[in-house]
This record gives sequence, C-alpha cells and structure tokens, in this order.
Amino acid sequence: MVCVFLGPTWCDLETGLSENYYETSCPRVGDIVKEQVNKLYEQHGNTAVSWLRLIFHDCMVQSCDASILLDSTANLVSEKGSDRNFGMRNFKHIDTIKSAVENECPGVVSCADIITLAAKEGILMLRGPAIAVKTGRRDSRESSASVVEKYIALHNDTIDVVLSRFQSMGIDAEAAVALLDGGAGAHTVGRTHCVNMVHRLYPTVDPLMDSDYADYLKKRCPTANPDSKD
Repeated sequence: MVCVFLGPTWCDLETGLSENYYETSCPRVGDIVKEQVNKLYEQHGNTAVSWLRLIFHDCMVQSCDASILLDSTANLVSEKGSDRNFGMRNFKHIDTIKSAVENECPGVVSCADIITLAAKEGILMLRGPAIAVKTGRRDSRESSASVVEKYIALHNDTIDVVLSRFQSMGIDAEAAVALLDGGAGAHTVGRTHCVNMVHRLYPTVDPLMDSDYADYLKKRCPTANPDSKD
C-alpha cells in the first residue's frame, strides 16, 4: 500500500476538508476513482459492499485516517486482525485504485480520501443517493488496533452497547438504525457469516427469531461449528 502520509497521526482529524481540495493538485481524482470502482465491480462482482464496510470500519475507530490499511510489522499490529474486522476483504482493490491515482497525481491523494471516494461511488452503484464528500484527509502512520474493540461493537452486543458506541461519536439513535438496520438501512446489502448466526440457532432457536427465517438460516448454516469462511 502506497499511502500518502500528509500528517503524523490521526490527531490531525479532518480539519481543512473541502469538496474541491484537489482542484489544482489532482483535478481528476474523483473521475479516476469512479472509473476504477466501476471496473472492479465488473471484474469481481459486488465490490461496492466492500467500500461501504471499509469506510465504516476505518472511520469508526478514532477517525477516517486509513489506519485500517496498515499491515502488521515488527513494530506495528494491524487493525485487520481484530475480530471486530472479521470478514473484511478487497483491501487489494484499494491498491488498484491508488495505483491509478498515483499514475496521474503521484504523492498527492491520501489513502483515506480514496476510501471515502470509493465509498461514495459504491453507494451510487447500489442505487443510493449521490453524496457530495469533502476531501483533504491525512493518512495515519499508527495503527489503532489496541482500541478497535472500544469503538466497534460486536454483532451480538446489546442494543444499549451498540447505541452507546455510536453516541460517543455524535451519531444518534436514528442514524445508528440507518447504518445497522437490515430492513431499510445499510445492511440491506452484503452478507453475514454463519459464525455470527449459529449462537441463535443451536442448540435451540432463539425464541425471538421468526421460525420460518430460522428454518431458512439452518439450511444455510447446517452446523453449530461452521467454517469461518461460510
């Protein structure tokens, strides 16, 4: 990953962002990202979902700083290994987008902004709204692996725990539902893994779960000890 370290740490936050941040330094960055997102979708299927999850898991932990892209080294533990980031994929496709941007504007656009612009295009591909996003974010040199669990709730946490995590970021209950709801919100796309579901199916079905839906899930997840990839 060739990130542009425009600032020392996540502490720079998002000051100085603007919709035309790269107007003179890389005016086609939005078009380049859009072109690459469309190509990747055509080549690899529904990568649009990956962009949405990537921006969520990056921004939820302290700031939108691309720290989630950092790989482990002798002196750094990657956020990718956290169980809260289980199932995250398509990091390599960010490399593809970044390379295309670098070919036209070397050393200018941050990885954090590429994640944001890719998510913007992913939403459009999923027939969501066109969102004007600001750019000018700075990439972190430091991993936030030690605090991932503080910010990202588990799939089976209580609603009070989940809402408190969002509220700590200034996200109210209505917005949290929009992000988490499987009926009308962000979780109408993508998929979950059996390992996140079986505790409600085995040894007995959670009485709060619709019985017909439970029967369907048991067909998709036929064992209490599924492969982590299922």
